[in-house]
Amino acid sequence: MFGLPDLRVLEVAAVVIEEGSMSAAGIRLGMTQSAVSQAMKRAETQIGAPLVHRDRRPLGPTEAGITLLAHMREISLRVERAVEEMRAAAARPEREDLRLGMIDTFASTVGPLLVRSLMDGSIALRVSAYSGLVHAHAEALMRNEIDAAVTSDPMEGVDDLNRFPLFREPFLLVAPISRADTLRNRPLEELLFEHRLIRYSARSHMGTQIERHLRRLRIEHPQALSFDTSDSLLAMVANGMGVAITTPLCVLQGATHRPALEVMPLPATGISRTITLVTRRGGVDTLGPRIAEAARGLLRKWTLPQIAAQVPWLANVIEKMVLESSIADQDA
Repeated sequence: MFGLPDLRVLEVAAVVIEEGSMSAAGIRLGMTQSAVSQAMKRAETQIGAPLVHRDRRPLGPTEAGITLLAHMREISLRVERAVEEMRAAAARPEREDLRLGMIDTFASTVGPLLVRSLMDGSIALRVSAYSGLVHAHAEALMRNEIDAAVTSDPMEGVDDLNRFPLFREPFLLVAPISRADTLRNRPLEELLFEHRLIRYSARSHMGTQIERHLRRLRIEHPQALSFDTSDSLLAMVANGMGVAITTPLCVLQGATHRPALEVMPLPATGISRTITLVTRRGGVDTLGPRIAEAARGLLRKWTLPQIAAQVPWLANVIEKMVLESSIADQDA
């Protein structure tokens, strides 16, 4: 980019060649004839060759002049296209580096598709994705270690956050397929009296939510096995260690165990979890609604059909699981 010729004097020379007259070029450019003449001489000095035959009227271009005119026309078109592209780029939201936390079930099912969509769709320039437990993402968001979190805890008690609900899913009962016929259409308390409940750990948001539900139902069950991850929990159920309460997305995450599992409606329904995109206000405000809409689109296109294949009896309600964009999205 250093040592470029003076494009302005080359532009003046090109207009002189087009007009065949320095006075006509001056009128077109809003310059005096003397200024045009001086610019013409500087252009010829830069190139090291005459650009017009001055003994002709109108002025006739030399071979160097003909070449200059062709290139200046091309340069003019390229500059016009560059300006148009810059204006279009300015009209688009800025691409940013994004640090995104995701709960494990979302990270392993929707996460890869979402990260690719964010980068390919000109939403994020670079994405750093972190999976893990809900409370870790909440702390990281508060410490400014991540910009956004896809979580099952909307952190309602925390101010200065934008929240974009994405997906609401019911809780399900999963059991070893060999015991399915003995478990259907029975009260939850009765089932848990006869079978070990394999739990999510108390430090997980899912575990806390399920325990709260059991207390509401006044169901007490001894603690024996608990796990942080759905894959480990479903592996225990598949191996006949007991039953578990989980969700469709968790079943999808543990798809390798699905042939050994029976997935049934949870008796005494009324419990579900909502997965929400949470961002700090003043952080990635312009990206939040776009990330949320990208996630919802992927859930509809890819995740819902997979859930329907894994749990066919959910097919009649599955379309309602993805939450529509709201006024809150637009405000945020």
